[in-house]
Amino acid sequence: MKVNILYLIQYLGHGGTEKQLVQLIRGLDRSCFQPHLCTLKPSEGYFEELSIPKICLQFGSFSHFSMLPKVAQLSSFIRLHNIHIVQTFFQDPFLLAAMVKPLHKIRLLGSFRDLGFWRTPAATCKMRIAYPFFSGFIANSQAVKEHFVQTDRIRPDRIEVIYNGFELGSEGPRPSEGATFRFPLVGIVANCNRQVKRVHDFIHAAALVHRNLRDVRFIVVGDGPQRPLLEELGRTLGLADVLTFTGRVATPLDFIRNFSVGVIASETEGFCNAILEYMACGVPVVATATGGNPELVREGENGFLVPVGDVVLMAKKIEQFLMQEPLHAKVAEANLARVADDFSLSRMIARHKSYYDQVMEN
Repeated sequence: MKVNILYLIQYLGHGGTEKQLVQLIRGLDRSCFQPHLCTLKPSEGYFEELSIPKICLQFGSFSHFSMLPKVAQLSSFIRLHNIHIVQTFFQDPFLLAAMVKPLHKIRLLGSFRDLGFWRTPAATCKMRIAYPFFSGFIANSQAVKEHFVQTDRIRPDRIEVIYNGFELGSEGPRPSEGATFRFPLVGIVANCNRQVKRVHDFIHAAALVHRNLRDVRFIVVGDGPQRPLLEELGRTLGLADVLTFTGRVATPLDFIRNFSVGVIASETEGFCNAILEYMACGVPVVATATGGNPELVREGENGFLVPVGDVVLMAKKIEQFLMQEPLHAKVAEANLARVADDFSLSRMIARHKSYYDQVMEN
């Protein structure tokens, strides 16, 4: 029997979760699974590109008068396409799926993608009310799973860990091939819209590196409302001529493949797609030891981990990679091997298929 799966998500933008979902949809074996898509908000790009049954609910909020007609619209879509599994991403789709569950013989799967930094007490209460309606949950790292087990008392056996995947070969030329250190580039891929990304720590570390290595250049790949403040910080620290902000880009890999070192400074991460992209491009990683980062970066083997906020140690580790070419080459090769062995796209898709089969059998 072909399994009809509906992916329910807020909107299909260019974030890490959305990219992973699109790759999953494209990679599923159509002889076994037929994916469907429902977004709550209008989406461009990926939404139009996917040739699958899909719908946009134009959903406002749960307090809006149009909420009940939207629930009915979703319910009709589920019935029309004989949906067997509904997998949700983010809070509003999670709650909406729980509301339609009593109307259908469907299995609900919730996706946990972060450590819940956005959650308010009210949001936590709503999520806990919805949990019993779900057949199971998928976390993208052990750290995320442990967080929800500890915080929400969900049984460990109800949460399956499936790491994000990357298709090697899509990243373009690798810095490890003929890399030189005359004009090294140290970069971070991060949105400038949330304090938890701590891009300011990256800039402070860059200033320390700049004192010792004057030819190094630095780049922030991302955009957001905090960007003007971060740009001003860079100028204040004397980085005006060596620090670049790209703004929003659709394909960060165009920049990552030129990195000498990739940095992540976040205070919270579920599974950091930027680190995975660094690794897939053969770029050594310096990242904060938080959330799922230690599951990606093995200390001294394929990168370095530093405590959150320790910009001095971050700068030292960046300099270590820049000044020791044999270490740089060794770590770059280790990163490529790690992605191929543990974080390939085919492995991610196969793990989902296996879990879907398990859910249907139960």
